[in-house]
Amino acid sequence: MPPQAIFLACALTAAASIIGGLIPLCMRLSHRWMQVLLSLVAGVMAGVAVLELIPHAVEGLAHAGHEGLAHAGHEGHADAGVSDAMLWVVGGFLAMYLLERFVCFHHHETDEGGCSHAGHGHQVSWIGATAGLSVHAVLAGLGLGATILIESAAVWPAAGLLLAIVLHKPFDGLAIVTLMTRDNRGSRARWVATILYALVTPVGILLAWAIGSGADVEAWAAPVVAITAGILLCIALSDILPELQFHSHDRLLLSAALAVGLWIAWLAASLH
Repeated sequence: MPPQAIFLACALTAAASIIGGLIPLCMRLSHRWMQVLLSLVAGVMAGVAVLELIPHAVEGLAHAGHEGLAHAGHEGHADAGVSDAMLWVVGGFLAMYLLERFVCFHHHETDEGGCSHAGHGHQVSWIGATAGLSVHAVLAGLGLGATILIESAAVWPAAGLLLAIVLHKPFDGLAIVTLMTRDNRGSRARWVATILYALVTPVGILLAWAIGSGADVEAWAAPVVAITAGILLCIALSDILPELQFHSHDRLLLSAALAVGLWIAWLAASLH
């Protein structure tokens, strides 16, 4: 199943990025519905991190630690992987926070130039946005590939994480094209940037598959999955949701969208 799942994940993530790049050319997404979709995505990302990725990371690290203790002649403990997994989660959270702090690249508005926290006086170029989003996309691809390998016995391996990435990808593609349009870049340049960025996450997925084919999967994949959980939590809790807090309108609608996103994440995790 992993080869088919790997290629399907590559195709879906690439298609999601291209769809985001096409949105400004085909339709105008209102500010209100942009916020609703972001709230939904934040719920999915936070839910997948907590309900799917962290448990898998704990299990994988505990299993690897138990084998190491067994080889050394010691008795393993049931919670051996919890502290290690949470350290990797914190590391992923901190790495993503520092990346966003010093390289302002998230841009979730359709009309305004600036960071994801629109109106705070920041200005980001499309080159900076593309570079930052590409690092983020490679890490997401590595995490997705690692999760697929760990969940290889499942009917739909990494379904929750794949859903979270596919839902978030159009916003990244939309950000790049929007910023390029603001900077008066031509349609050919926008198409080239959209297609190249669409290939970044599949590169990360294939890299994880290549590493996993010649190594003990749990030894390296469990930490990568934990780091990915930290990245998702950082994006959802310190990037998307704080942005939504600045909108006093549609509180009920945005809260409902967040709850629906959490429910979708729970549903996806229950498939395993």
